[in-house]
Amino acid sequence: MIINCKKVKNIRNKNYTHLTSLETNNFQKAWAGHKATQKLIATSFGIIVTSLSSVIPVVSGQLFAYLIVWFGLEKNYSFIFIVVSILVYFLALVLLISLGFEVRAVSLIIMLILTSVISTLTQTDAKPGGVILFLILSIVLAWLGATLTALCLNFTYVCSKILGEFLAILGSGLITVVSIALIITTQEPKPGEGIISIIAALSVILTGAIIARQAVRGSPKFAWITEKAIFWAATGGTSFYGVDLTDACFDGADLPHTDFRKANLTRASFEEATGLDLARLQGTILEQPKVRKLLINKRGCNEDYTASNFNGANLRRADLTGANLKEVNALDADFSGAILTDACIQGWNINKNTRFTNVVCERIYLKCARKGNIITLSEPKPDSGIFKPGEFEKWISEIHETIDLIFREGLNWRAFIFSLAQTAIDHEGLDLSRYTISRKDEGIVFAEIGTFPGADKKAIHEAFTSCYESAVKAIEEKYQLVLQAKEGELERLREFIESKHQIIRELMSIAVGTGRKVLIQGEGHRVYMLNQAGEIMETKNEGFSVGGNISIGGDNMSLTGANLSLGELSGQVTNTIQQLQGVNAAGGNDLVKILTALQESIQGDSALSDNQKKDALEAVETIAEEAKKPPEDRVIKLCSMAVNALKGVASAVTDASKLAEVLKTYLPTLTGILGI
Repeated sequence: MIINCKKVKNIRNKNYTHLTSLETNNFQKAWAGHKATQKLIATSFGIIVTSLSSVIPVVSGQLFAYLIVWFGLEKNYSFIFIVVSILVYFLALVLLISLGFEVRAVSLIIMLILTSVISTLTQTDAKPGGVILFLILSIVLAWLGATLTALCLNFTYVCSKILGEFLAILGSGLITVVSIALIITTQEPKPGEGIISIIAALSVILTGAIIARQAVRGSPKFAWITEKAIFWAATGGTSFYGVDLTDACFDGADLPHTDFRKANLTRASFEEATGLDLARLQGTILEQPKVRKLLINKRGCNEDYTASNFNGANLRRADLTGANLKEVNALDADFSGAILTDACIQGWNINKNTRFTNVVCERIYLKCARKGNIITLSEPKPDSGIFKPGEFEKWISEIHETIDLIFREGLNWRAFIFSLAQTAIDHEGLDLSRYTISRKDEGIVFAEIGTFPGADKKAIHEAFTSCYESAVKAIEEKYQLVLQAKEGELERLREFIESKHQIIRELMSIAVGTGRKVLIQGEGHRVYMLNQAGEIMETKNEGFSVGGNISIGGDNMSLTGANLSLGELSGQVTNTIQQLQGVNAAGGNDLVKILTALQESIQGDSALSDNQKKDALEAVETIAEEAKKPPEDRVIKLCSMAVNALKGVASAVTDASKLAEVLKTYLPTLTGILGI
């Protein structure tokens, strides 16, 4: 918080670059840039140079007039030649305005020149050599003159805004008219030569003025013109080059001709600041026009900031209602007091230093999709109701605690689920209720698994990676893997299960405990895990099945299921769904219909590999197994994992796949019936 702020602080022409630290970071309502005398000198220089640069348009106009008068009129070339030459010259200027210095513009000009040459060759005594030379020279000089005029006008505007630009244009026009008048009086001009010269030269100057205006308004085609003009104009102004301005206050300051390059602007405040569009901002977040505007006026309601750089941005009290913050980088940013209701934060990048104190947020969206100009939001949080004051800050802080995993050869779901369970057994701090899986590239899968504050992320990551690699090897080679757990943990884990009974069921319904052997073996498609797991399921030895792939019960945990063929697995899923028909439960008939549709879409989906079909069918069977139970006995987290598995398989293929289409149609109904 800034206190004791002076009303006005004059920092014009000051250079802070050499200072290792600032005496104060309070520049509220400061005046930066040049002093009045320096600004007057720079403006005068800009007007003079702009006026003198009109010599090039004058030469271009004279060459063009000579082409029209001498070749078109004196040599009795046809009217078509005169019209085509005029069109080529002025279209070249139009192309410069519309396309800038792109290759397309140059190519089109060459085509236009060739058109003029062809029209010349239609004359019986025409010699195209002179026509080509004069036409090319006049166009090249016209482009050069327009560009130089635009640079000078932009420099003058940066120095003294619209008044300086107007005086520069006026001076350039007067010099042009006077120069052509002097040329005409010193020779014997042909009729119309002077008028054509003046029109052509003034057209070049007008083109430069239009380009300068586009550059001032931020046109990407001419951004380099503004960059050069600001570079020249900022010379000798206020410099913060490379200075640490963390938490500095520039609220209400006037900052033209100020050098902020390579400065550390972490949480620096620029609310209601002016003149930043005329400052040197390369390499800072202020370089982005939309972000700069947001930092100044704090109004970003319903704006699209996809992939913008908010690192270190001071967005205190900013209104970001409904804003699209997809893939935004917001490391060390300050959102304190900001409004984030209905914003989308898909894939954004924050860290522990990103501040959310007193954020106003009733609802947030985790995903969005764009179709044309329409953005569709999905996956709201919270799932129902709204965040109460303070809840969003707590929620966002918790979901930030994750470990990141990369699977470069695809994801083995059997090994993944087993490794999660085993890592939870061996390490405290793993929050199995939070994980996301996404496919970034062919064969590469990214996973984020939640952790509780204070967890040893490095140890958890290493343990999971080691366990996963061993599990994958065991599954592929069908070898038995025996893991000896810690002695003396059984009683502690039994007490933990009794006290956290409901939480364990909601996480993964995978037993957390040691003291028995944990086995991965290839007997059938069942997996047996720890006697404690049976207690979680409120059965002592019966166990339970996860998608025909994992069974929990008895005294051991085994991880197999790789032996079932696709046909066998499909038949097993069909039997499980048929058993669901006899269950008298709410939504039973709808579940049968949905699961049958999912099974048929999986089997008939040519976009899915056999392994993907197996994973998807196992998820369908898991849902069917849980649906047979009374609602109060269902393992909601297990259902949620199965639904997420279906989403993961569908996301790995095109939206046109049968599974993706059916899942999109029935997903809301399915999650509603299961109570997810």
